[in-house]
Amino acid sequence: MFKRLLVPLDGSRFGLRALSYATEVARRFEAEIILLQVIKPTTPVISQGPQGEASPVGSEIALKSAAEEDARNAVRAKRYLSSKVRGIISQGMAGSYSVVVGDPSQSIISFSHKERIDLIVMSTHGKSGLKRAIMGSVADSVIRESGKPVLVIRPPSRSKKRSR
Repeated sequence: MFKRLLVPLDGSRFGLRALSYATEVARRFEAEIILLQVIKPTTPVISQGPQGEASPVGSEIALKSAAEEDARNAVRAKRYLSSKVRGIISQGMAGSYSVVVGDPSQSIISFSHKERIDLIVMSTHGKSGLKRAIMGSVADSVIRESGKPVLVIRPPSRSKKRSR
């Protein structure tokens, strides 16, 4: 049923929880796990002159600097994901990874179609209310727009300590 699982990771400890769920599913269905990290593109900071115009040289430097930052982030992501794939392979399962630069939700959706993913396993950070309305939710977008089955791992509930 599920032969190719996509696990988008953001580098957070909580995001990594999705990998343990994906590992269980992959083990039961003898599926391949594909890890994906999406790097948001660095926004170049372009300085303006006294008249509000951007300097062509300054713009070029800012764009080059942003591209270099994206490249450094991609190297870090590849290092992180390759260590996770080694763990998957050491458990006797098939695994691979990819790093892309772009909008997280759209990149996940596009990747899942291009790579013929059967199930997306991802975490949500549990934002709700105003914070979610303002910042959006990558998981929500993937659920609504991917057309793929999505297993969403929620954060542990915050239980309040009861006074005795």
